Amino acid sequence: MYFVSATRLKLSSIKFLRGFMSANNASIRQLVITSGFVMGKELMDKGFTFWTLTMWGNDTAMKSFRNSEPHRKAMQKLPEWCKEATYTHWLQEEAALPDWKNVHERILKDGIITKVRNPTEQHLTKSFHLVKWTRLERNFRPVK
Repeated sequence: MYFVSATRLKLSSIKFLRGFMSANNASIRQLVITSGFVMGKELMDKGFTFWTLTMWGNDTAMKSFRNSEPHRKAMQKLPEWCKEATYTHWLQEEAALPDWKNVHERILKDGIITKVRNPTEQHLTKSFHLVKWTRLERNFRPVK
């Protein structure tokens, strides 16, 4: 069984893009060297909407990544940076990442809303649009 984690974040303003991208890149450098990380991908969609999808050997490995620097520091800024922030987790047997349509469906059905300072109506009701772009997708593998 694999533990899968998905997030959807929408920035409040372009003024947060630089800080967000810096924190994101630092988190990716951490991600690929974290024990238990299997594979992942992220997508920058229209409207400064960011989707992430990671697969782990177990939930303990994911929590270790989530709770350590620099990812933990980035998460502390999300309420200010984002106007929408949602995540979900699930277990699956397949060692393959689902497509973005499946991730979108899971976020709508099981997503947990994260507190943000200036939420949109879509954030409050989890009525998010399906992914529109896929050309800005990056895939990640563990560094051996």
